[in-house]
Amino acid sequence: MLRELVIENFALIDRLHLEFERGFNILTGETGAGKSIIIDTVSLILGGRSSAEQVRAGSESAQIEGVFELDDKPEIFHILAEWGISLGDDQLLVINREINQSGRSRCRLNGQTVTVLTLSRIGSLLMDIHGQHEHQSLLSSIAQREILDSFGGKVLQRKAEEVAELYLNWQGIKKELETLVTGEEEKNQRVEFLTFQLQEIERAKLQPGEAERLEQEREILAGAEKLYENTSATYQLLYGADEPGSALDKLGEGVQALEKATEIDASLQQWVEMVTQVACQVEEVSREIRAYRDRIDFNPEKLSRTEERLDEIAKLKRKYGQGIPEILKYAEKIRKEINSNEDRTERIAILTKKLQTIEEELSLAVQALSSLRKVTAERLERAVAKELTEVNMDKTVFTVSLKRIIDEKKGLLVDGEKVAITKEGIDQVEFLVAPNPGEGLRPLAKIASGGELSRLMLILKVIMAEEDQIPTMVFDEIDAGIGGRTAQAVAEKLLLLGLSHQVICVTHLPQIASMA
Repeated sequence: MLRELVIENFALIDRLHLEFERGFNILTGETGAGKSIIIDTVSLILGGRSSAEQVRAGSESAQIEGVFELDDKPEIFHILAEWGISLGDDQLLVINREINQSGRSRCRLNGQTVTVLTLSRIGSLLMDIHGQHEHQSLLSSIAQREILDSFGGKVLQRKAEEVAELYLNWQGIKKELETLVTGEEEKNQRVEFLTFQLQEIERAKLQPGEAERLEQEREILAGAEKLYENTSATYQLLYGADEPGSALDKLGEGVQALEKATEIDASLQQWVEMVTQVACQVEEVSREIRAYRDRIDFNPEKLSRTEERLDEIAKLKRKYGQGIPEILKYAEKIRKEINSNEDRTERIAILTKKLQTIEEELSLAVQALSSLRKVTAERLERAVAKELTEVNMDKTVFTVSLKRIIDEKKGLLVDGEKVAITKEGIDQVEFLVAPNPGEGLRPLAKIASGGELSRLMLILKVIMAEEDQIPTMVFDEIDAGIGGRTAQAVAEKLLLLGLSHQVICVTHLPQIASMA
């Protein structure tokens, strides 16, 4: 429970120190006196959003400090233990929130800095605040579903979390599958075209450097006659045959002449050796030329095959690249794309099977969640009916409607029907009310007055507080739209609530204020 609240430099407040007691506490006063500002500060120490506008004009920062007396709250003790925060023998928890002029804030628990998220986790276990106009949120079907699920306790909430997780997985698989399947026909046509191209390239069995080698081979085959003629002439000039006068003959004569000269001048012997070496080299070259000449291939068929192969390579170059390396690189590229499509086809098959499995799991989960909600709805109806008599609404009938919406296109197959689904399940939750005997049940948004909404919200808050065991409840003008006997009935209900909880209430009504 909240024992003390100290506020400094917040909005209109310079400094304020409040002490609260167990049971029913009242804040009352004229409009504009700052009652709701006090509730705003309580919201901040529970992890609410802060802003620079909340700092009092002329001040560097605002400070709010709340002192809570903790009873047996294992969940809070667990959070404190996570941060290494210990409590004294008095079991007091001091929450401090400081807001500077930039809107940034610092949160402390017993002097230790913590995150706003941690503060919010603890705050939700310490207090429940019903702010001004919050009863209007009761008209929202989303809020009504949240109330029902919260009333269902941990079992229902765990099932709802399971449904939400399955739903998100289901949506993710559907989205990926739709992306893969989109344009399937066009992609298959492209794969067929790429496969044709790859087969054409692979049939050619291209080799790196093949085109250059064939070009040279073609030149040789095409010029075979000239090659033979010229190599024969060269051989004849160098080596001769039966006819004297070849270069080799002349070199032999030169060697003989130099040898005679060495008989006169021995220093010429080195030239004899050099000319002899040249003669040997000429003889070797001549033999090589003759061998080359004898190997010359006069083969028109081979020339024709070579030209056909070069034509084939030229066609592939025009289609796929400037040279054989580029053609082979393109072939590898389209091979990867084809393989990728094969992987894609396999992925589609896997996802299709996975989608079927998760749809079955999701269908069972939403049915289980729906069953839990039906049981919870009946329990909530009984609880509300009991409380209605205590706030002067004993003739009012309250029920919880659970409906499903058929959706043949995007729905989930449940019990043989395709129904609309969200991550919250398949149930459309709506609170129905019949204020007077004989009136049909109608949606809360279409029939309830402001006073009736306030009382219904009070009833639901009381019921939820009993379920969640929240020690402190704060009501900011729960009396909106009521008066007379109804105000007296609400006052008595708040007083009774104060016997089991700490209740802090902002009010203008004397019927409620007198109960403090």
